[in-house]
Amino acid sequence: MDFNKAFYITTPIYYVNAELHIGHAFTTIAADIATRFQKAMGRKTFFLTGSDEHGQKVEQAAKERGVSVQDFTDKMVGKFKGLWKKLDICHSDFIRTTEKRHIDVVQKVLSQLHSKGDIVKDSYSGWYCTPCERFWTEKDVGEKICPDCKRSVEQITETNYFFKMSRYQKRLISYIHEHPEYIRPENRRNEILGFLAQPLQDLCISRPKKRLSWGIDLPFDPEYVTYVWFDALTNYISAIGYPDDVEKFNQHWPANYHLIGKHFVFSFFAKWSLVRMLHFLKKHLF
Repeated sequence: MDFNKAFYITTPIYYVNAELHIGHAFTTIAADIATRFQKAMGRKTFFLTGSDEHGQKVEQAAKERGVSVQDFTDKMVGKFKGLWKKLDICHSDFIRTTEKRHIDVVQKVLSQLHSKGDIVKDSYSGWYCTPCERFWTEKDVGEKICPDCKRSVEQITETNYFFKMSRYQKRLISYIHEHPEYIRPENRRNEILGFLAQPLQDLCISRPKKRLSWGIDLPFDPEYVTYVWFDALTNYISAIGYPDDVEKFNQHWPANYHLIGKHFVFSFFAKWSLVRMLHFLKKHLF
């Protein structure tokens, strides 16, 4: 165990379009216990959680309630922070994707990728699921139903910006094979490798403002905002000093664990032998 490097653990940054549920609490308590465990061994720690606040679902949720999107997200974030206080969650940082420090990093990353030629503008026609904020191909939606959420999709043709994900397919496959511990549990790693066995489609990373205004502006085209998933994932580096505070960033990156959903949480607990002691440790360790 490298005690010279901080133990860095993250939760998903939780989407603010709907009310909190037990999954939010379970994952965040898991990260909190892991952090306390590392602290008890004398290790420096950094525990990051936060809120994912952009995207069409958030904009729609605000409209349905008759409030501004900013007011809606502020209220939801207050609920998250209130719950973490009740559960005695001791996070190191709570990042909001509407904060300037995050927006600046997202736009810097976008500019870098665009200058490298990894982001290109192209027209696209596909089936769009608003609840999932995702495009699907014709073969994916035989019944005109989203494969994930089982709700109806609509056909959209528009011009957008795309990340050339196909350029990195071989590198991703090689890295996962060379680092089998990178994705846990094993069945999830195998799912990813199975997915990567097929040609990767380039990822649409923008939305035109005429369809969605609630998002981070593309730095190279003010008529578009950033696709929420591209924006959100950047939080794991925007919260630890990238790219300006190099010393802080190097002290924490890469993260030791990104907790993502119940299967990954259970895998994490199995490693530390804490699953049966979750409530005991939370109550008695500190």
